[in-house]
Amino acid sequence: MKLRTIAERKKDVLAALESHHDLWVATADAKGQPHLIAASSWWDGSFIVVTTRVESRTAHNLAETGLAKLGHGTPADVILIDAELETSTPVGQADDKLAGGFSRAAGWDPREVGDDWAFYRLRPRRVQAYRGYEEIEGRDVMKGGRWLA
Repeated sequence: MKLRTIAERKKDVLAALESHHDLWVATADAKGQPHLIAASSWWDGSFIVVTTRVESRTAHNLAETGLAKLGHGTPADVILIDAELETSTPVGQADDKLAGGFSRAAGWDPREVGDDWAFYRLRPRRVQAYRGYEEIEGRDVMKGGRWLA
């Protein structure tokens, strides 16, 4: 198996974020109680946008800690993303760039579901990508919010 370079891994990460719009979102409250959901997502080129109900545990945890861990891909092609909450926007207050971009990418529009939903823009701080144990070493493609290639 040929190991991918950091540049190849970054390219694969961006391609995955742009073409597959479902991922896992893990959050925790201030006491460390974890919570995990599957969510639709949109990569806008800088942020990963997810949506959930404003009264959900995920929304409360994001408001409380501002942190999330995102999982994308399969166990054989892993993408893990540590992210920070940049903004939360109720769906009724979202402009078309945000709501329309999400809707076009994810294939559904949270504005049509109800006003109790919000968009959460998450800024990646660390991104890891690896395919199997052989690629675990050197898996970081972003650290401190900066791409390494």
